[in-house]
Amino acid sequence: MQVSKQVATFITTLTFAFTIMTAQASDKTPTLEQDVAQRQAAFSQIEELQEKVDSMLDSATPNWQELENTSASLTTSSASLQHLFVSGSQLDSKAKDKVWSDNQKFKAALAKMDNSFVMMDNAIAQQDKSAAKSALKQANKTCRNCHRQYRSRW
Repeated sequence: MQVSKQVATFITTLTFAFTIMTAQASDKTPTLEQDVAQRQAAFSQIEELQEKVDSMLDSATPNWQELENTSASLTTSSASLQHLFVSGSQLDSKAKDKVWSDNQKFKAALAKMDNSFVMMDNAIAQQDKSAAKSALKQANKTCRNCHRQYRSRW
């Protein structure tokens, strides 16, 4: 099981690296628009994977291997956000200006979300359904709170 999880994490990491390298190859330095696009793609993937994990955990007999793979991808996507809020990339972004003006607090909120996903990932590795659900619930709560504070509706 551990090898599959590592392979899934490796593939997800390669996908993000390839996306960044492609952006850099087209313009030696990623544009601010590319930063926003990568950020939005990561958030979309996180939302999709959260829903998938939640649904899988609701099963009477979860597929733990698939959960481990999905959780690894979710954890990797979440961790990628720490580097995707580049100063100056707020143009055409849904993020409020205080993401950059109060960046320490914002990054602390991202770290809290990351930690919840890591806790979920560890619980899934131990096949502890209750702990995994609890950690996912905490991650979702962190997401909602962060969106209220840092995401513009328009």
